[in-house]
Amino acid sequence: MPSKREIWAQAICDTANAGRYLLPGHDVEFLPSFSDGGEVDVQAFLDRLNDRGGSLELLAMAYWLSQPEVEKFIFRDLPILLKNLGHGSRSSLPSVEPSFKGRVLWQETVMGRLSGAVPRGRYLVQHVEKSADIPENRLLKLFLTRIVTSASEMARRGTGALPKRLADIRDSATQALSNTYLLGVELEHRIGARMLATALRHRDPRYSRLAHLARDFDQAVIRGKWAQLMELLRKGWLAPVSSDDLFELYTLILVMQAVEHDLGFGEPLSYGLIQRGRSAVATYRHPDSAVKAEIFFDQVPSGIFGTSSEYLQIVGAHNGVTGQERRPDIMVRFIIGTVERRVLVEVKETEDPAYIRDSVYKVLGYMRDFAGIWAGLADQFPKALLVFPTGVAPRGTPADIVMVSSDQADDLASALNAALGDLGLGGAEEGNEQHA
Repeated sequence: MPSKREIWAQAICDTANAGRYLLPGHDVEFLPSFSDGGEVDVQAFLDRLNDRGGSLELLAMAYWLSQPEVEKFIFRDLPILLKNLGHGSRSSLPSVEPSFKGRVLWQETVMGRLSGAVPRGRYLVQHVEKSADIPENRLLKLFLTRIVTSASEMARRGTGALPKRLADIRDSATQALSNTYLLGVELEHRIGARMLATALRHRDPRYSRLAHLARDFDQAVIRGKWAQLMELLRKGWLAPVSSDDLFELYTLILVMQAVEHDLGFGEPLSYGLIQRGRSAVATYRHPDSAVKAEIFFDQVPSGIFGTSSEYLQIVGAHNGVTGQERRPDIMVRFIIGTVERRVLVEVKETEDPAYIRDSVYKVLGYMRDFAGIWAGLADQFPKALLVFPTGVAPRGTPADIVMVSSDQADDLASALNAALGDLGLGGAEEGNEQHA
């Protein structure tokens, strides 16, 4: 029997909803993608992806760096390659010396003696030196530099600390760049045809693997070619390592599906990656009315609704204590004209009765802390949803808070529909009149 984690992962990957591509940060692992008849159209997803903040570049970096073949090259091939770096021979500038050590330039020596530039008994000599500054090593240095830059960018623009595996890749690349021989290699700013050709022809197969990885990185990340980016996304997906994170992503997709299918909004107008400075992860417009819907993930309410936090006000009024605004897992906003409905969704991956009760208390705290979100919306029910994996079902008329289970998706859809209320199809004209 599959575990809960396997069920969630299967549902995330098999769905035609593109939500599985929205999470490039946190602690993730690259897994082969499931495929079925309802697999999402990657081209359609990329067409709708809001590139604010360089979302396409961040997505490409996250997927490319997470590939198993990148990890294998950095941790298995690179240490051996650094010990056996290819070297080339080059001639030094001629110098006047008293011995035959090196290649004597006889014609130049004779001419120099006639002109007085070379004293009698001395010779113009040219030495042959070994150097690591060859095209394939320039490719290696550029490749490692790009890895360090990209991993650092992910840490800066992602949603949290860089996953340990990617941090290890970055640190290994940084250490490799301090290699004595690589320090003497010139750093190029773009890949040249000669760099790729010499690496592909090198007798050490590790240089060939380097060439393929560097070329793919250049096309997918640096130049942002859609064909390479789509190929990356089709190869696999970035699965959260933590079960809590996986369940949050699964619930996010359930909310998106409820809005799209059960509430009739259809496919999103646009997507937004889960990264710093993001707005909604999905925006919609109902095809039969002027109602819009926006779904937010792990963001502070004040930045979305312009309301204040009572918690921060209390903490700020005292010395010796500090705090940050709390972030509900998911927020949904329905809009028509100047009228809105606003729903907080808190996700808890637990079946422990005590923790479930504590979660209710936490959401009651949200209701008090962010009471301004529902100013003038006293008649909206529910205002908040609590989602658990299983074992909880609502009964009776919705109150301020409704608890649902993810394995009963109809309950989630019904609660969101109840919150939407008269902003649905029947309330479209009313909303427009208020706006007028």
